[in-house]
Amino acid sequence: MSATFRELSDRIGQVGELYARVHEIERNADWYLLKLTEELGELTAEHLLIAGRAKPNADGSGGSREALENEAADLFGQFVLYLRANEINIEAAIERKWLRHLDKYVSLDVDKVAGDG
Repeated sequence: MSATFRELSDRIGQVGELYARVHEIERNADWYLLKLTEELGELTAEHLLIAGRAKPNADGSGGSREALENEAADLFGQFVLYLRANEINIEAAIERKWLRHLDKYVSLDVDKVAGDG
C-alpha cells in the first residue's frame, strides 16, 4: 500500500530529525537549501556515470541503476525536509502553479489532434 504524501513527509521528517540528532548536525534555513544542492550534484554524478559521460569512481562504486535511484531518493527526501522547514504546502502550490493549467492544455491538445485528422 502506498503512503499519502503527508504520511511520507512525516516519516521523512522523523528520519531527518533522528539523523540530525545522531550526527549532531545543526540545521538552519541555509542548510536545507545547501543539502538540496549537494544531493542534486550527487544525482547528476550518477546520471553522468550511467550515461558514460564521467569517469568511474576510484573504488568502482556508483554508475548503477540502484545508485541512481538512491540519489534520487536522497534528493527527494531533502526536498521534503526543505518544504517542511519552510512550511511550504507543496500540494497547494502545485495546484496553484501547475495543475490549474491542465484543463487548458488538455483542450489545446484535443483541438490540435482534431485539426491533424
